[in-house]
Amino acid sequence: MKATAHLSRILPRALLMLIVAVTLLGGLGSGLARLGWQMDPFSMNWMMLHGPLMICGFLGTLICLERAVALAARSQWNLAVPVVNAAGALALLVLPDPTLAKVLLTASSMGLLGMFIFLLRLHPVRYMAVMTAGAVCWVIGNALWLAGQPIFQVVHLWTAFLILTIVGERLELTRVRRLTPTIENSLVVAVAIYLAGVLLTIVNLGAGIRLLGAGALLMAIWLLRYDITRYTIRRDGLARFIAACLMIGYVWLGVGGVIALWKGAVYAGADYAALLHVFLLGFVFSMIFGHAAIILPAVTGVRLDYRPIFYGHLILLHTTLIYRTYGHLAHDLTAQRWGGLLNVVAVLLFLAMTVLAVIQSNRGQPMVNRSKPVVAA
Repeated sequence: MKATAHLSRILPRALLMLIVAVTLLGGLGSGLARLGWQMDPFSMNWMMLHGPLMICGFLGTLICLERAVALAARSQWNLAVPVVNAAGALALLVLPDPTLAKVLLTASSMGLLGMFIFLLRLHPVRYMAVMTAGAVCWVIGNALWLAGQPIFQVVHLWTAFLILTIVGERLELTRVRRLTPTIENSLVVAVAIYLAGVLLTIVNLGAGIRLLGAGALLMAIWLLRYDITRYTIRRDGLARFIAACLMIGYVWLGVGGVIALWKGAVYAGADYAALLHVFLLGFVFSMIFGHAAIILPAVTGVRLDYRPIFYGHLILLHTTLIYRTYGHLAHDLTAQRWGGLLNVVAVLLFLAMTVLAVIQSNRGQPMVNRSKPVVAA
């Protein structure tokens, strides 16, 4: 009976993870189509939805699911939030008109914000306020998109949702270092500058992007200086791998800040792609690579042991992102196309290695049931 009850809890989460994977594949295919590669008809149809699929569909569902699982002991109704978000992701994939998807994604982002507000009331601390601010950005971005604003106008709000979620959780973990209030407040100031820039993009895209760039650069400098990765990089195994992923990600966050300060308002084209992919691939996906061994067990209950071969897709992602970013900034179409293709290969290699590691880790092993925050260790 216990095994049956456990399976009944895990199966819906596994199905949601399947939708997450399908949405990711749709986002990758549409990204290659945008780069000019000849793709299947589905990917060609999704070209203009690449950003929503990757940010709102894939990453949004993943974060909603993680947060709902963490709060499942208080209320199983929280699981409705990732279900609604997954439905919105599927609607993006299968419906020609994205209106229903926009409604569902806006509703789920409001549900996630509700969960964060609940947590903030329980724990009125800095790191929870930072993550709640990220959820607010996602709600505003989705609401503006639903109201008819173009993606280039709302994408910085979506990106802020991801960046502030990660930064907030890193701030939470710095408690073990017992930093002084002055040091902690300096990160809060950097976050405030970044958040002010993100909100300013709603009315003045150029000034907003430059201001958020300054905030991103300051956050990157702070994280490189004070995050616990300075110490965990000296350990072995998974701890060192996570630290390597995080430190590389912080560098990319700083690079994104520099590009934002340099370029200002970007609406489309190579500069637009450079700015967004530095933040989203360089920073956010580096966090995902590093924390897969925590995220997957937390939301599905399967075991995932660390393997040194994980460095393969990490190195491939970042070396090819350097090449791609050069292509965008130098307007080298060959570097853009091949760098983008190899970025996708790195993500697919990550998925393949993760599935292989799950199979190897669970041979003859009972399923576990762990709950930890996404991108948090």
